[in-house]
Amino acid sequence: MLNNIIVPSKSLGGILLGEKVQDVIDRLSETHVAERTGQNVVSIDEVITIYHDPENGRIESLACNSNFAGRYLDKLWPGMTVGDVLKNTETQIAWCGFVQVDGVKGVGLSLPDELDDFERLTDFLSLDFVFDELWVYSF
Repeated sequence: MLNNIIVPSKSLGGILLGEKVQDVIDRLSETHVAERTGQNVVSIDEVITIYHDPENGRIESLACNSNFAGRYLDKLWPGMTVGDVLKNTETQIAWCGFVQVDGVKGVGLSLPDELDDFERLTDFLSLDFVFDELWVYSF
C-alpha cells in the first residue's frame, strides 16, 4: 500500500530505494496501476515514477508529481512554486539538477534541464514557476 510519507535518501510513498522493482509491482498491483513506461521506468497510478537499474531491478530514485499528497516537513512538495520554496525554507542550492533546501540531502525539486546552477533561485525562475516533481535519491 502507498502512503504520503517522504523520507530523504530512503523512500517515497512507502517505496524504498534499493528495493526490487518487481517486488513493488507485485505488492501494489492489486490496488494500484503499475505501468512500465521504459526499460528502467515504472509509473504507479501516474503519480509516482520509479527509476531502477535495468539489470538488477533495484530502485535507484523515485519521483512524484503534484498529484502526490505528501509533504516533507511542510517545506517541500511537488507542485510548489519558487515563492513557496522561498517562504518555507532558509537556504536553497542547485545540486545535480535539483533544488535542495536547508541542507537536507536526498530529496529535491527537479530543475528544468537547462538550469543546473544558480546563485539565487530567482536568478532564472520567476516566483510563480512551478516545480512539477519532487525526487528522492541517494546519490
